[in-house]
Amino acid sequence: MSKRIIATTSTSCLDYYEHKHDIKTIRIKLDIDGKLYADGTDMTAEVFYDFLIANPNVIPKTTQPPVGELMEFFEDLAKEGYTEVIVTTISAKLSGTYNGICQCAKLLEDKIKIIPFDTKTVCFNEGMFALKAAEMLEDGKTTEEILNTLKHMTENNKIMFAVDELAYLVKNGRLSGAAGFIGSVLKIKPILEVVENGTIQAVEKIRTTKKALEGVCDRIKNYVGDKDYWMYIVYTGNQLVPFLKDTLKEKCNIENLHEAPCTPIVGCHVGPQAIGVGIFLKD
Repeated sequence: MSKRIIATTSTSCLDYYEHKHDIKTIRIKLDIDGKLYADGTDMTAEVFYDFLIANPNVIPKTTQPPVGELMEFFEDLAKEGYTEVIVTTISAKLSGTYNGICQCAKLLEDKIKIIPFDTKTVCFNEGMFALKAAEMLEDGKTTEEILNTLKHMTENNKIMFAVDELAYLVKNGRLSGAAGFIGSVLKIKPILEVVENGTIQAVEKIRTTKKALEGVCDRIKNYVGDKDYWMYIVYTGNQLVPFLKDTLKEKCNIENLHEAPCTPIVGCHVGPQAIGVGIFLKD
């Protein structure tokens, strides 16, 4: 008899969201001066962003879990009696973790069926995939039904944000050096978006962070149109959260949103004062 479970990567922000589902977490690591910290356990969001603000010249790096560590994670699940695990991951374009899990799926196919699913996104958008998969699994849905729903979700979500400093994205290779150079010289605060292929792109260049957030709200309004949706605020520093909430209320008549801090791994890429919005369109 099959025994299934859902897993996700630590960038899903589920460490900062209370839920009752049984979801296992693969911890991506951050590297600060050669010392490794597991995302969400060794290093929490609150501690990490205080560290970045206190050490503005330090730009931490990220490192995906080695295949040996991933294999141990899945072998432990097999020892617990699980025969199948669906793993919703951070975008494969933002981390090599997805590819590492794919390797494990081949190496361990005689012990446990591993089904990696690239969400093509990050932060709590990524977490929503794991939550939905766990809900469907608990409702007795088939693996095929779960995967079809997850695929539909990849085509109906957005995450848009603004950053105070492009250096983190550029130095960690998540945005082109040219875009970073232009932003630094002209003091531009671009609107950034995780686009359909799972990469981060600048979609509009604006002079100030507040103007960029107003632009995010305008784009959200155009994206959702008259459709039903679920939305939340994501941030690495919450100084501008009240401004964003007021702007969303004014432009989109939206209030009482869930607020989710980015995990330290995401913070390594976007810096200590990033803020934005994640959206899922409902059926």
